[in-house]
Amino acid sequence: MDEREQNLHLGISRSLNVQGWEHLDPVLLAALATESPLLLVGPHGTAKSLLVERIATVLGLSLRHYNASLLNYDDLVGIPLPEADGESLRFVATPSSIWDAEFIFFDEISRCRPDLQNKLFPIIHERRVTGIRLSKLRHRWAAMNPPAPDDPDINSHPGEYYLGSEPLDPALADRFPFIVTVPGWRSLSKDDRRRLISHMDNFLASDWEAPRANETRRLNLLVERCAEHIPALEEELADWLGDYVMHVVDLLEKAQLPQSPRRARMLARSVAAVHAARLVLEDEDADLEVSAEIALTFGLPQNAFEAPPSQATIVGAHKQAWEISKLVEGDTWRQVLEEFDPVRRILLADQLNFSDSDMSRLITQALSVEPSDARRVGLATVLFLVFHQKRNLDPAAWEPLAQFASRVLEPRTITSAVRPGVDMNTWQEIQDWLETRPEQDGPLAWLERNYVLSGYPELWRRHKWPEAVERFHADLLLFNVLEDLA
Repeated sequence: MDEREQNLHLGISRSLNVQGWEHLDPVLLAALATESPLLLVGPHGTAKSLLVERIATVLGLSLRHYNASLLNYDDLVGIPLPEADGESLRFVATPSSIWDAEFIFFDEISRCRPDLQNKLFPIIHERRVTGIRLSKLRHRWAAMNPPAPDDPDINSHPGEYYLGSEPLDPALADRFPFIVTVPGWRSLSKDDRRRLISHMDNFLASDWEAPRANETRRLNLLVERCAEHIPALEEELADWLGDYVMHVVDLLEKAQLPQSPRRARMLARSVAAVHAARLVLEDEDADLEVSAEIALTFGLPQNAFEAPPSQATIVGAHKQAWEISKLVEGDTWRQVLEEFDPVRRILLADQLNFSDSDMSRLITQALSVEPSDARRVGLATVLFLVFHQKRNLDPAAWEPLAQFASRVLEPRTITSAVRPGVDMNTWQEIQDWLETRPEQDGPLAWLERNYVLSGYPELWRRHKWPEAVERFHADLLLFNVLEDLA
């Protein structure tokens, strides 16, 4: 690899003296290559504005940096004056007006007045203002602080909430193909922190003009190479992209993260663009699965909301859609994976006569992704009762099933000192519930009684036991456990 090719692998952010952003370089390059709007979301002082200004400087583009919290429409279009005929207006441009801009940056966009936010839609999405095409405009980026929740706990988390930062209008957020959460201090590695503190930042110094010129050539070449890759990748991956995006959008909706049809199209293009960027920045062996995960992680409008989606939810949807999209229609594994609920997947796989090894895999996955300890105990008990005679599961599945199920199925005596308070109130509720059930015999009453008693007191300090019992009952019915025990 010659020196020119090696320089391409230096990335973008580090070469601009911005520390800790290397994992975002493929997204930044994809946005530049496709000229797609990009929104940066992060705390103050995390180099959002700095990065944009340096990218524009290196690319030699005319930048307009607007503080959206202070912005008036005249700042964008200039001074309106009536034409001589009195029937139309013309705009007298000012040094800050948008007409000749090649790169615009709306900082503090979440603090922008709602009426002005509406006027930013066509600029960001269509490159138009007052219906007029902005022929020179290439890049439309914005930045915001994370919006505060509706009821922030200021005393518990002082300094962590931005009370003036409002959640972005969903329609405006949906105009940004890339919504990037940027790293704060706690997200930086020790090495990044040291470089940040000790680094001599001479980017704007007069003696850095020659290195800056080299960086201009390098970044322009990166953008050019990435843009060249994208059409071929979109053509090559067209069938897979359609399948993957269709399933990932469906899975996100089931996870309470609905996406618009526009977003689905954006995601398909973003996956190809991010993969092209990684091929340029890294090497020809860049993994498509990783590229798709990156594009999805930084491609959801909910990243700009007060409660952004968890990484676990995004990765879970991605991995399931990835596995489905690799399988042909009619494949039994595809049928199972298209079921969103991990527990129902187990039931379906059993009905389709999956092997014991595959059943073990699905059972292990279902237990590992279940967030509730109480549900995990109940579910393991149900699965143990269903499969302990009919399946020869792997130890990795049997061990957690037996461990959790033993709490409910094995007789034991527990002595616990109960003091007045929450535990005492819970115990009284359980006693009242037990007194209503003495006449009820049979497996259901016995299992539910054991389940409730096995969770006292530790499980019921974290979970509501009546709701847990209802869920346990539903799982028993789902797998026909009571019918098998009768």
